[in-house]
Amino acid sequence: MKRFFPSAGLLAAACMAAFTLAATPAQAQKRGGDVVVAQQAQPPSLDAQITFAQAARNINLHIYEALFARNDKGETIPELAESYTTAPDSLSYEIKLRKGVLFHNMKEMKAADVKASLERYARYGGSAQNMTLVDHIDVVDDYTIKISMKKPFQGFIEFLGSPRAPVAIYPAEEAAKGPNQINVIGTGPFQLVEYKPDSYVKLKRFDAYSANPNYKGRDGLGGRKTAYFDTVTFRFMPEAGARESALQTNEVQVLEAISPTAAKRLKNDSNIKVYEMMPWAFQTIILNAGAPPTDNLKVRQAIQAALDDEEIMAISTDGLYRMTHGWQHPGTPYYAGDVGKSLYNQHNVELAKKLLKESGYKGEEITFIADNGFKNHNDTAVIATQQLQAIGMNVKLRIADWPTTLAARDKPTGWNLFPIMVGIEPYEGPNGVAVLFTGDQNWQHHKDAGLEAAVAKLNSAPDFNDRKAAFATIQQIVYEQVYAIKVGDIGVLEAARSNLKNFVPHRVPRMWDVWYE
Repeated sequence: MKRFFPSAGLLAAACMAAFTLAATPAQAQKRGGDVVVAQQAQPPSLDAQITFAQAARNINLHIYEALFARNDKGETIPELAESYTTAPDSLSYEIKLRKGVLFHNMKEMKAADVKASLERYARYGGSAQNMTLVDHIDVVDDYTIKISMKKPFQGFIEFLGSPRAPVAIYPAEEAAKGPNQINVIGTGPFQLVEYKPDSYVKLKRFDAYSANPNYKGRDGLGGRKTAYFDTVTFRFMPEAGARESALQTNEVQVLEAISPTAAKRLKNDSNIKVYEMMPWAFQTIILNAGAPPTDNLKVRQAIQAALDDEEIMAISTDGLYRMTHGWQHPGTPYYAGDVGKSLYNQHNVELAKKLLKESGYKGEEITFIADNGFKNHNDTAVIATQQLQAIGMNVKLRIADWPTTLAARDKPTGWNLFPIMVGIEPYEGPNGVAVLFTGDQNWQHHKDAGLEAAVAKLNSAPDFNDRKAAFATIQQIVYEQVYAIKVGDIGVLEAARSNLKNFVPHRVPRMWDVWYE
């Protein structure tokens, strides 16, 4: 069997591990109770395959599972897969499945379900471009599939374990349906009870859950998962003050995020524990290179030159940030050194005005869309709008809720600028970032031949140094073509009631292997 290999997210994982609240032998696990998690936004979808939104991932990773997952070290480990082998030429993978795994409808998961799920992902998945190198998938027997590739893809197994827009395994009859047409049925430790838009999603423990016997306990987003709570409710509470008050009154027990100001105020409250993670995500601004006037490179360069990134970060994060230019975290294998650094945080108003004049810009409207569900998204848009208006740009700010804004961003027209945290992608490594800017679903709505060539090399080169050079090229092109602006790195504070035992902050607020005192 081929060794499982670490992703480039080790730094982020290490930062999280530093704030781990580990269970002690004296703690006795208790089954029962209801827990409420407050999050800022509602999910755009509970069809896990099609959405990369954090608000969806928080919920969906309790319901669905994939063939592989990430452990606490950021390594790719088997989840629904029992094992896998890779052909010597890297042109095929044979994956053995765990036996006895049940879907929430009590049907056993088999190879036909996996094949149908992977083929559906190739059609609709949030990272479907990673499936383009798959030639075909065969069912070898009820518990074995074989995936044949058109050409080698060195990051394919890591992709199958990506939590970003997870390659969730559905029953074959659900996998035959289109986006957002499925019944919400997975293999995870919790199953859907009710989704009330604009209010909450309620889950209940799946008592027939097939915990992975190959692990001793929880490990990152994989391992042996045990559901202790009877129900888990995710409440959508966009107002920070309301979330914090609800935590203090025990109306909710977990906050996916709490402001630094509130954390300081609550630090002496023995009923609440606060956990810090740095880095958590990139704060970015995506530019639409397919719609005027940001289809003009000079206009995009003017925007890049004008912005005072540190002012944006200081205000939008309440001071919990760091200024780094890289599209991989410092200290990780694919960190590209100084590539693009000279174009980062320029705050050069005179250069911006010069570039704007050279662009032929005549005051055309520039639409900045942003959501009101995430404070840093909203603040980033407001501050950046003011900075751009100061150099003579006709920027119009359009604020809506998160699902509406995300749906608008998916359209090729009607917007020019869009702020978004990019958290899971750099945690996963270079392929997670590269996929944002390549393929038919790229975020900038413009397919760049140089980026496509670089990502092809990143995916296929057998030598690590060649793959690292390919990612450096991707970072250089993103900076020079201004498809996105890296504003800085965001930290995050999470909070939970002290009587939640074995709660450990992570990329999602994991409610398995957690119980009440």
